[in-house]
Amino acid sequence: MKSAISPLIGLLFIVMALPAWWPAFAQAPPPTPTPSPFAPQQASVLTQPQVSASIKNDASLPLRDITPDPASQAPAARQLPRLSRPSAVAAPDAGIGVLALDPVLQDWPGTPTMPSPIRSFAGIGNRNGAVPPDTNGDVGPNHYVQWVNLSFQIWDKSGNSLYGPANGNALWSGFGGPCQTTNDGDPIALYDPLADRWLMSQFALPNYPNGPFYQCIAISQTPDPTGAWYRYAFQVSATKMNDYPKFGVWPDGYYMSVNQFGAGSGQPWAGAGVFAFDRAKMLSGQPASFVYFDLYGVNPSYGGLLPADLDGPTPPPLGSPNYFAAVDDNAAGFPTDVFHIWKFHVDWSNTANSTLTGPTDLTTAAFDWN
Repeated sequence: MKSAISPLIGLLFIVMALPAWWPAFAQAPPPTPTPSPFAPQQASVLTQPQVSASIKNDASLPLRDITPDPASQAPAARQLPRLSRPSAVAAPDAGIGVLALDPVLQDWPGTPTMPSPIRSFAGIGNRNGAVPPDTNGDVGPNHYVQWVNLSFQIWDKSGNSLYGPANGNALWSGFGGPCQTTNDGDPIALYDPLADRWLMSQFALPNYPNGPFYQCIAISQTPDPTGAWYRYAFQVSATKMNDYPKFGVWPDGYYMSVNQFGAGSGQPWAGAGVFAFDRAKMLSGQPASFVYFDLYGVNPSYGGLLPADLDGPTPPPLGSPNYFAAVDDNAAGFPTDVFHIWKFHVDWSNTANSTLTGPTDLTTAAFDWN
């Protein structure tokens, strides 16, 4: 019996001792896992967007019937300050050192795998002498449209010029207001593959460096960019200039990002802005609204965002938000080199329900953008 009782006494002792130390053991937090350097960061949701509408819209004559004006010269006001973020610091990438090279910089030529062009022809050139020229263009099934500050031109895909070169504001001939009377540039020429239409846009700064500031947008009425257009003037802000506008085609809207500068002397940096324009209304020539989020109050260092732009005939999943992306170097004040992603959901039936979610931050391999 003695050999059987001794283990029982020992077990009883352990059970009686448990209450003294078990609660502390049970409530102790689990060890914190080591985060992956590539793990997404916590995103926030911005609500209560600013909403406004076009101040004017109309339908133009066929563009081919509008005689192009002689080339205009770039205004002195077009000399804009370089983007400068208030949190910028002169810091090298962590762990690399001031004199170290960018470890992911390619310093050798890649293997040439791109096929040769089917056709090549001279573009428009910088006929207005604007600096920077902001060269851009897009291709559709039958046309190529190019816009270089401050003029555009239209060709067929054999390289035959169909219209132009023409000053950018030729698109708004007879429209009235700053879209017609100014030709300030920062242009966009974009093909909408879902609608088989064209979008062309530039800003208007009639009182530069003071506001108000405008975005002029034209949507072709047919697949032919030399035909008639639906034309719009939007006052995007009274106090923040809409510099560096970039557009993306999406099923539920035409999305735009801008780098904002304050009005008046000095043109202070004023953060990033993102917009959604009512694509369905604009494709039918109706008065249209826009939804706008100002990111300056979230983080004044955000800038250089780009919206997703759809190419090809296959739309994204039904209800998919438009994605905005930007990269940042830690030299701009961020803890690490990072890739930001935002999701912009617009609700045209109740614009107050529109949201901007993000950013989801993905840490990248170290790089230096300079």
